[in-house]
Amino acid sequence: MKIENRTIYADDCLDVLNDDYRLPNNSVDLIYLDPPFNSKSVYNLPFKGHYKKDSRPVMAFNDTWSWSDNEVEWLETLRRGGRTDQTLADMVELARTVHNERPNSKLSIGAYLLNMAIRLKPMRRILKDSGSLYLHCDPTASHYLKMLLDAILGAENFRNEIVWCYAGGGVPKRDFPRKHDVIFRYAKKRRKFNVERREYGVHAASGQRATDLGGTRSVEYNPEGTPVNDWWSDVKPLINWHKERLGYPTQKPLSLMERILRTSTDPGDVVLDPFCGCGTTVHAAEDLGRQWVGIDISQFSTGLIKNRLLEHFKELTNDALNVIGVPQTIKEAENLFKSDPFEFEKWACGAVGAEGMFHPPGARGADGGIDGVIRFPHTPRLLSDDTFQLSNAIVQVKGGRVSPDSVRALSQSVEESGAKCGVFICFKKYMSTVENNRKKGKVKDVQGDFNYIQGLSVEEIVRGKLPDLPGFRQALAS
Repeated sequence: MKIENRTIYADDCLDVLNDDYRLPNNSVDLIYLDPPFNSKSVYNLPFKGHYKKDSRPVMAFNDTWSWSDNEVEWLETLRRGGRTDQTLADMVELARTVHNERPNSKLSIGAYLLNMAIRLKPMRRILKDSGSLYLHCDPTASHYLKMLLDAILGAENFRNEIVWCYAGGGVPKRDFPRKHDVIFRYAKKRRKFNVERREYGVHAASGQRATDLGGTRSVEYNPEGTPVNDWWSDVKPLINWHKERLGYPTQKPLSLMERILRTSTDPGDVVLDPFCGCGTTVHAAEDLGRQWVGIDISQFSTGLIKNRLLEHFKELTNDALNVIGVPQTIKEAENLFKSDPFEFEKWACGAVGAEGMFHPPGARGADGGIDGVIRFPHTPRLLSDDTFQLSNAIVQVKGGRVSPDSVRALSQSVEESGAKCGVFICFKKYMSTVENNRKKGKVKDVQGDFNYIQGLSVEEIVRGKLPDLPGFRQALAS
């Protein structure tokens, strides 16, 4: 059974990893996972304050873990399992004891490790005999995670503890600055490994040349450079204004993933990322000619990944990407709205390439007509074709009845936020209300004119249509 390339699952990776139809035995060459770190933090999509002072970002994921009935049931299941399962259960209980956890602790290292253990377990089944697994974490729980990996993948298959070190702001007064992540690499005896090299003469920690520090060139000179060691300081983290930034918390640089993929895979190999986030792993895989599967529990993230790929790889089309777990029909979209209106909003915003959302989950009251924001390159006719301004389109999503006031409110939000235009998303049966009450007018661009306020139906989104904006128009034409 073969994995379908370019597949994104909007689902809990636990369910996908345990499905041997979607992920058959011995089917993946590389698993990279950047799971929650047990940071005891709630991570948001950080767009607060860019458009309205009272706007608030949406939660991307909650990295806090507590003991519940699910954890009790999972632990008992491990207890009834084989030797490895029982060892995992013992490790979870040991961590709880070390941390003096109460039975119903709101912040539980045991709950975190148990959730990780039951997701790491099926990865052994999926990984090929020549495959590798990289787990990205930090010192918060790295020592516990290594014990889980030793039990599941075999301590003899541990190959490296890679330290990714970086600089940054903040000067603690009572501790050394915490400026590194840990990446555990596991691989079986038939492992694939391509030596990665860097330029001679550059001191990895400081950027100074070795000759400046009194060093000498190795007698075993290779014109391709010296092998990369197991501590990486030449891969820079993404600062807030970096061009790669998508506003996703914990986003990793593309160069980090490219190094891992080049080292442990060849073109055509299959790469799996079970905690896909904003899609850096699958972006790198597509760029390097690898097959890939990404999983993320967030409807918003899967839309972000899809639009990231379509924007960067102009040869890709909607049909080339297999997105599972998001509405594929109008009936599924209707059911999503009925079951969870906020997830419906997240799906719609992600599907059209919106970067953020502007009210917290479950919040009551008006959101000021802003559910998301799309950035697009705007080139006014007075500028040359190769000069553009990065502009914003405000997105408003309505799953239920649309009133004339809500349409007019979008125009007001566009004006107050300084955006260029607005996109109103609703079901087709309400589009006449949008058309009759939207503020008319055009925004002029070298690619043509487009509506100041435009409607986009859910039915059109399901078919893969994007808003009529300059950058999107260019993508559709290419």
